[in-house]
Amino acid sequence: MHVTALHVRQFRNHKEYRCRLAATVNVIYGSNGSGKTSLLEAVCLAYKGTSFRGHDKDMVHRESEWYRVSMSDTSNIDRVITFDNRGERARKQWTVDSKNTARLPQKFRYPVILFTPDDLRLIDGSPARRRKYLDDILSQLNPAYHTALRRYERALVQRNRLLKSRDVSRDQLFPWNVILSESGSMVIAARRQFVKTVNDFITPKYQQIAGATNDDEVAVDYTARDISAQALLSHYEDCFERDRLQGYTTAGPHRHDIQVSLRGTPAENHASRGEVRTIILALKYIEADMIAVQFGMSPLILLDDVFGELDSTRQQHLIETFNDQQIIITSTHPIEGIDFAHQIRLAEG
Repeated sequence: MHVTALHVRQFRNHKEYRCRLAATVNVIYGSNGSGKTSLLEAVCLAYKGTSFRGHDKDMVHRESEWYRVSMSDTSNIDRVITFDNRGERARKQWTVDSKNTARLPQKFRYPVILFTPDDLRLIDGSPARRRKYLDDILSQLNPAYHTALRRYERALVQRNRLLKSRDVSRDQLFPWNVILSESGSMVIAARRQFVKTVNDFITPKYQQIAGATNDDEVAVDYTARDISAQALLSHYEDCFERDRLQGYTTAGPHRHDIQVSLRGTPAENHASRGEVRTIILALKYIEADMIAVQFGMSPLILLDDVFGELDSTRQQHLIETFNDQQIIITSTHPIEGIDFAHQIRLAEG
């Protein structure tokens, strides 16, 4: 499946814009502020059901109180999203295959791989950012992971609320410890398996994009060992006094992290910005490959300002890496050297 047409009205800074898209590489180029990223956001909204930038009210054009996004693709199922902020209560509706719903049904969601400049902070940003990266891709790959994660997060909120009380007892925490240990062990196991799969492929993918002929190696390490539900339960019980003094749950997958190394040293300290960008792109390729294997379909590839700080060789290798998928790229200028790319100029305003 690939997207064939995009049409937005009163969306972000677009009063109205429409374009046709090719099945291979599409380059949407224009000056900063012309609305390139907004078009990627519209595609993401139509196929994933969520935005990567903000809330519905933020997406409405400054001179309007509503927006409309419509997409056509080769599945012959048109998608229309409308949001209306007029009246006492805002109203949002998806119309897919002539059926109206308040949310995008799971059966009509389509996998999307997104790269934004914010992803460059994955390497040197906070542990919370890296946990979110793991949780987002694993939730997309496996709905059961999403369920376990939500269950863990809800129990964590309740346990932390109890820990605010000086009189909290072990018995009060025990039911929440059980839920945290059961769901937490599932989260840890899934994360560790994902990291193992990433390590099987990330070095060759990095070298494929970089065109590296040296011994550059990339490795990803999950900072916690595999642990059974029973062992994790015992750990929560053992942490009772420390948690009570701190007033929050000090251990568990909500505190874990991943570390990325390049050539055997921490990438956050030694990798250049171009190398960091190449590592992230290699991760995105692995995500796309895992989704294709899991669901038997190639995801849409959305690359926002991806070619910044990549030389022409890496740009060409990147396109070749994603050569069997539909790609939509944003750039401030046309991309040279890709003869088959569909170049779309976006005028400011």
